[in-house]
Amino acid sequence: MTKYFRMAAVFVLALTIILSCTVVGNKLTDPATYSHTIEVLDQNRSTVLGLSAASAAASAAVSALPSDICSPLAEQLSEFTTWFLLILSVVYLEKYLLTILGAAACYLLIPVGCGALLTNCFFPARTLQSIGTKLVALSAALVLVIPTSVWVSDQINAIYAKSIDITVQSASAVTDNLIGQVPDKDGENTSVIDEAKAILDDLSGSVAGVIDQFKNVINRFVEATAVMIVTTCLVPVLVILFFGWVIKTLLHVPLSIPASLPKPIKKRHPQDAEKV
Repeated sequence: MTKYFRMAAVFVLALTIILSCTVVGNKLTDPATYSHTIEVLDQNRSTVLGLSAASAAASAAVSALPSDICSPLAEQLSEFTTWFLLILSVVYLEKYLLTILGAAACYLLIPVGCGALLTNCFFPARTLQSIGTKLVALSAALVLVIPTSVWVSDQINAIYAKSIDITVQSASAVTDNLIGQVPDKDGENTSVIDEAKAILDDLSGSVAGVIDQFKNVINRFVEATAVMIVTTCLVPVLVILFFGWVIKTLLHVPLSIPASLPKPIKKRHPQDAEKV
């Protein structure tokens, strides 16, 4: 390394540390920087809450029917709540990690990585160069992983947004039709559930019609849940794997599982004990 190249490298690395801890750090830890990303995550949150409310209302409506035939449908509808809670937790986690990962990259990884490269300029060592390069690359990946995954999710949601809206509307329509108010023979308002209780024994076909309607609703919920799981859970994992592959390709970092993993303790036989 020549004298002038070393001086230039020291200046650039020192300037990078200062900017990372001041200008860039303040920018990447400000929620306003991620306004579009936060807006997309808030839209996902609203979608999940809408699906959860629709499934809960539909489950309550089916449970009110005076027939054991509808109980499995109510249980299936209530099970969607667990998936929606998982998706909602991932959405909140991504929202909070935006500034946390930016702070970790700007105030920890980049200064330490550049500090290792700065030390390498005066005390050349392959270990310092490797550690510094890996930390800087890792910080860049951490800053970009969530915005990239949200962008990919936004593109997928743009395709299936209409389908998810139809799911919520169809569930609400079927539920409203089931528990909505209709005039009876005397002109007074009564619910369809009350009428169903009165005539269920004679009109089994009404229950069959309700079951068919809610089977269609369940199918739509399955599709909507699958889309939300892909966009909020699988896409971030795939983006992380993609950045890991990029780091491995550019820096030749081995990301494979170690060959020598700890093995479980084997039960010793009496014969082996006698040999010892």
